[in-house]
Amino acid sequence: TSIAFFSSFGVCYTTRMVDIPASTGYGEPIQKLFKMKDGERIVSALSLDPRVIGNIAEDPKRPDYCPEIHGFAATSNGFALRFGLEQFAEPSTRSGRRFARVVPGSEVVGVVAVTGSETILAISADCRAMVCPMEEINYLSGAGKGVTLVKLAKTDRLLGFKASTGDRDLMVVETNRGAKKTISTVKYRTTSRGGRGIEIQKNGKIKTIIALPPGAPEPLDEE
Repeated sequence: TSIAFFSSFGVCYTTRMVDIPASTGYGEPIQKLFKMKDGERIVSALSLDPRVIGNIAEDPKRPDYCPEIHGFAATSNGFALRFGLEQFAEPSTRSGRRFARVVPGSEVVGVVAVTGSETILAISADCRAMVCPMEEINYLSGAGKGVTLVKLAKTDRLLGFKASTGDRDLMVVETNRGAKKTISTVKYRTTSRGGRGIEIQKNGKIKTIIALPPGAPEPLDEE
């Protein structure tokens, strides 16, 4: 079973689960496994076990078609891309493999596995929310910078996103004044990608995205 670690610099590092040392406490520094650059950090991790992730196989005759399950990534300068995960399933070298090209001064804010039917909920530090269909984000057969998800002011940055699967799938954020706000497909109109998004409050900033506790995974089928 392999696990893929996606970095803020657009690089994916893959290792086998058994090669991660068993330890207690904080565990081992990931830099022991991979050759990461200064300032590079892991923003997402995905198990690529087919029993967990689903079907990530590409059609060799149609490499530009989305596999059933594929990756979605967004960067702090408001760009986003979809990409295949199959190419990352085998263990990588210590230097990893590139999945996205990131403009200097920007970074990848997150990576998730998607089907393409979701709605993207995204939020910027200056309180601008984007709600748009996942299918509007181009699928790339190689590493690229992607397309504009939300047009941001020079001083603004994308904080993060959620791939929403329904009206109850909320994104919860906290403002710099401690107020909590929710972003959902019910609360805000779904628009096309590439616009300036919706201003969710006039003043202040978004301090953080509140991570909701993950649900327990479904039990694996016995082989």
